[in-house]
Amino acid sequence: MFQGEFSNSMDGKGRVSIPAAFRDELKRSYGDERLVITRTPHNECLVAYPLREWKRLQSRIAAMRPSPELRAYKRVIFSSAQEYLPDRQGRVLIPQGLRDWASLSKSVQFSGFGDTFEIWDKAKWEAQLEIDVQLARNFELDV
Repeated sequence: MFQGEFSNSMDGKGRVSIPAAFRDELKRSYGDERLVITRTPHNECLVAYPLREWKRLQSRIAAMRPSPELRAYKRVIFSSAQEYLPDRQGRVLIPQGLRDWASLSKSVQFSGFGDTFEIWDKAKWEAQLEIDVQLARNFELDV
C-alpha cells in the first residue's frame, strides 16, 4: 500500500525521483518496479499505477458497458498513459504534456493513495489538502 507524503525536486529536463518508500513498495508488493503514469480527470495531478494495478484497471474498463462517459474517461487516461521503469537513481522523465497538465514545477509532491500514488505540484497539493481536510470532516468511517 502506498502511503505517506514526500517532496522532491524536478530537474530542468523533467526528471523526478520516485520516493524510495514507493520504490520499495513496488518491489515488495508487486515484484516489479514498472509503473504507468497518467493524468486523471478528478484532479490536476498525475496518478502512478503499479503495472499490475494498471492492467487490472484496463480489464475492469474493458468489461464495462460502453457510454459517452466511459469513452471520455478512456480518452483522458489512456491517451496520456506512459510506462516507466525508474533509472538507477529512481528517476522518471515526466513528458512536457503531463507536466503541463498537472502544472508541475520544480517542487513536486508525492502522495500515497492506497494501490496508486499521486504526483502533484507542491502548491496545488497544499491547496487541495486544505479542501480535502474540510470534506473529510464530514466523513464517518464505521469500524
